Amino acid sequence: MDATTVSTTDDIWSPSWDDPFEPTTDRDDEFAELTDALRAVQEAVTRSRPTPDAAGRTARTLRDLAARLAAFEVGEDEQISGRRWDLAGRGQTLTPALHLDEVTDNRARGRVLVGRFHSGRYAMNGGVTPLIFDEILARLANSCGRPWARTAYLHVNYRAPAPLDVELRVEAEFAGQDGRKRFMRGAMHHGDVLVADVEGLWIELKPEQTQNVSLAVGRGAEENS
Repeated sequence: MDATTVSTTDDIWSPSWDDPFEPTTDRDDEFAELTDALRAVQEAVTRSRPTPDAAGRTARTLRDLAARLAAFEVGEDEQISGRRWDLAGRGQTLTPALHLDEVTDNRARGRVLVGRFHSGRYAMNGGVTPLIFDEILARLANSCGRPWARTAYLHVNYRAPAPLDVELRVEAEFAGQDGRKRFMRGAMHHGDVLVADVEGLWIELKPEQTQNVSLAVGRGAEENS
């Protein structure tokens, strides 16, 4: 094993929240395989009509798998899911896996394929569209050394139904900045058909907000417990 292999392995199993915002790559490491397998289960459950016996046996298997992984539970800053920037979907399975093909300082372009797990009856569920837009716009808004900002709003216009099981093109643009406000735009296409477009606002956090965000989240959890 050479130094390059060691470095790559360390990056995979000890990722950070620092997003390099680069085109995604295809990986076949164990965590990428785990994420792909979980997506396959989500899609299979959605597409199936199991008997009560099959549903019960599968549920017990899934609970057993959850219990096995619970033994490896860590804090949010140590988890892998959501921080594998090299993977389409970042190693999480809430949103469809977004493949990034082109990234510049002010623009990004990618593609996404949506199955029945994210369906809203024969087309992509309308609530999934903002998730995809938020993914690519937020990453672009926070790239190129720009201080951390959070989503203030997304205004999505639905232009046509988004079909399932075909690739949709997703584009994002950094439209401008006014003080702490970052204005973003995006669009989603199926071929030449505009499926949806979006305008978004991100607010740059103040230094004390960035430093204290983990503490604030922790205090909120304690107060609500």
